[in-house]
Amino acid sequence: MNSLKYMFRPQSLAVVGASDDPSKWGHGVLNNITKGGYAGRVYAVNPRADTVLGMKSYKSLSEIPDELDLAFIVIPAPFVVAAVKEAISKGVKSLIIITAGFGETGAEGRKREAEVRALCKEAGIPAAGPNCMGICSFPVRLAATMERLESEPGHLSFVSQSGTYGVTTLNYGLNLHIPFNAFISSGNEGITRFEDYLEYLGEDEDTHVIMGYIESLREPRKFLRVAQEITKRKPIVVMKFGRTDDGTRAAASHTGALAGSNAIYRALFKQCGVVEVTRTHDLLNVAMAFSMQPPLKGNRIAIVGPSGGFGVAVTDYLAEHGLKVPELDFMLQRRLREEADALPFASLRNPIDLAADLRPEPLLKCTETVMNLDMIDGAIIGLHSRPFPPNERMLRRLEEIQAETGKPLTICYFSRPEGMDVVQAMTSKIPVYRSAEDVGQVMSCLWQYGQRRRAAEQR
Repeated sequence: MNSLKYMFRPQSLAVVGASDDPSKWGHGVLNNITKGGYAGRVYAVNPRADTVLGMKSYKSLSEIPDELDLAFIVIPAPFVVAAVKEAISKGVKSLIIITAGFGETGAEGRKREAEVRALCKEAGIPAAGPNCMGICSFPVRLAATMERLESEPGHLSFVSQSGTYGVTTLNYGLNLHIPFNAFISSGNEGITRFEDYLEYLGEDEDTHVIMGYIESLREPRKFLRVAQEITKRKPIVVMKFGRTDDGTRAAASHTGALAGSNAIYRALFKQCGVVEVTRTHDLLNVAMAFSMQPPLKGNRIAIVGPSGGFGVAVTDYLAEHGLKVPELDFMLQRRLREEADALPFASLRNPIDLAADLRPEPLLKCTETVMNLDMIDGAIIGLHSRPFPPNERMLRRLEEIQAETGKPLTICYFSRPEGMDVVQAMTSKIPVYRSAEDVGQVMSCLWQYGQRRRAAEQR
């Protein structure tokens, strides 16, 4: 099978089923490609239209006077096989089959999917889908989904076996100003599978972190082999759905997937160093942390914030995941109280409770001091609800402290429901979370992957 680079970095593409009708998928995909600023060559294919969205419409792929790196197929299922045959005859290098009505629908759909698979395999053409939501490749400004998605190129790539879940998660991350590199809705994976995308992104220099939504793996041995190599260099964060009997049945009706035992998957992920999460929002939370922060080299964490209750809650969640909150000795506490000008009733033992002090200087000085201690491997900073939004200079200094020490630093903004989104929009270098549970989970994953990296380096 030829390289997936033609799918993720096409220089020319066509939309088969392009339409002027806003209710049609062929309209949404083509409209978002053109309005998203994609700089490659774009062709519309619709045998019943002379123009689509103001551009010339071709009756078929064969009429297009250009080589095509990628073709989107957005037509009714009974016509897809003929369109795939024409794409092969034309020499198209990769396909995105958005159309549903295949393996997820029953015997007739499975037969149709098997025929498409045989055609693509014989021709050596990678194909996403069928029954998928499209692709985004932000370095080339390609956002080919029904949703309007925009991002400055980043280093986080996302493979999702669910189209709607994937696009929703991606869109939420983009609204937090988290830059993505690529997104692929893999759909039924009738031809190209999760393991193939993983292998490609593992070699992609622009991808530093891979996140995935998995219902089932068609080639678990390949996943094991590929993931074991990738996690030596970059983290993989996944969420496995279909963990229960009812969930397995739902997965089968969704993409035709046959999900296996959850215990087997969990053991597989552990064996190859993949970080698994079990809550939907943790998938983005953890991947976001990996895209902004280094892994933890040790398990000793400092907590600095305005509330004693916050510190206790975070300490509990860290301890449950095997991390420690070491107490600072008396002389260091005394030094901190003097240098940070902390309030007389502030507790500086770690967790550091600044007792609702609204001044940024004590928080910054305490953070700088503990982050430079050999006995501390990373820190969690809790921010007060006032002022809102937080002091811009304070955030810039926190970014500097993290860069100077090279240790992971995260922020928890728990005081206002809208606070996390606002604060995250103010910093692209430090991940921000809204609860003790979230920030504790993230730190445990940074520690889990840090252990994996050290074990790989020692082999």
